[in-house]
Amino acid sequence: MCRGVVALGSTGNAGSGASGGPSFIELAGAFGGALDDWSAAVRDALAAEGRYQNWLARRLGTPAPKVSLWLRGREQVWLSGAGLPGAATTRAIVRELGLEGPSADRLAALAARIDDLQRELEALHPRDWRKRAVEHLRGTAPAPAPALVPVPAPAAVAPTAPPPDTPRPTTRRGRRRSLPRLAAAAATGMAAAALVAYLASTRTTPDTAKPATSSQPATIPRAAALEQPGLEKNTLGADSRCGEPVPGPESVVWRVCARVDADRVAFAVKITNQADRAATARVRVRLQYAQAKAFHPCPEAPNPQPVDVPPGRTVITDPARCSVPREPVPYAYQGVGWVVPANANAGSYELSPAAHVYPDRTIWKPDLL
Repeated sequence: MCRGVVALGSTGNAGSGASGGPSFIELAGAFGGALDDWSAAVRDALAAEGRYQNWLARRLGTPAPKVSLWLRGREQVWLSGAGLPGAATTRAIVRELGLEGPSADRLAALAARIDDLQRELEALHPRDWRKRAVEHLRGTAPAPAPALVPVPAPAAVAPTAPPPDTPRPTTRRGRRRSLPRLAAAAATGMAAAALVAYLASTRTTPDTAKPATSSQPATIPRAAALEQPGLEKNTLGADSRCGEPVPGPESVVWRVCARVDADRVAFAVKITNQADRAATARVRVRLQYAQAKAFHPCPEAPNPQPVDVPPGRTVITDPARCSVPREPVPYAYQGVGWVVPANANAGSYELSPAAHVYPDRTIWKPDLL
């Protein structure tokens, strides 16, 4: 899936630190390393205790996708606009896991480092420090996914999903309730299996998520659970595809979708609030479409709009407000979407699968097998 950072307001070029101090790039690199180390330390602690992400989410009262995002290291900087883990989050994790001694001290030190570096980055570029950090960190993260751009048909768009997290070796120093290495590995495997089973059991099926038929977003009248990884097919109706789920902000998970009809091509954003009993998620949504390598505003919805998503529900923006006539010659189309906190004015865009539309057929890239 292609990701990019575009400010809903103004943008600028990357800057440098004050004279004699570290540059912005140096600070951003250290920031990414601290996030990587913090995430690895929490994963190690979970494995050593035989715990898993959903358990930690329940103990902290935090949506499971947000906890999963914390464990993605530097990737969380561009995967979501949500807050990053710091001292307060770390104290809660240390308390719930019962960490003591060197392991607790190391997590606390890493959290303080993350907070300090974030303050220094914000001091250099208060308005867009995160965007600038992403521009550097995406180029230095281990095995990053290649960036993609919309292209005219019949050229192919072949996105590569980010590689799955690779757990770091389990450590057992200073543990009162440490498991043997073999038991810790088994616990980690069982935790992963449990998470996969939980995701499968709570899938929101595409057939239940029908788009709006008016100018208002459609709210799906059923309890929505964790989104299934991977693409979705026919969510907006026949011959439609939605991209992979994107976590955040907060308890929200969202996808960008496209649909090809006989005479038009339409686009929408599907947003799920995965919290069961929390407050309604209030987000800001912007939708455009890509055609012939260029982004275009939606004809009936050119500006960002506020959207409220009730807990446990799914909302789909109205495809009729973002549709264009189907051309008689081949073109490739993609939906381009942003979902950010209600008070944010910048964020990372995501693309839907590419619809390579010919006069007599449509080829989706990527597509479900």
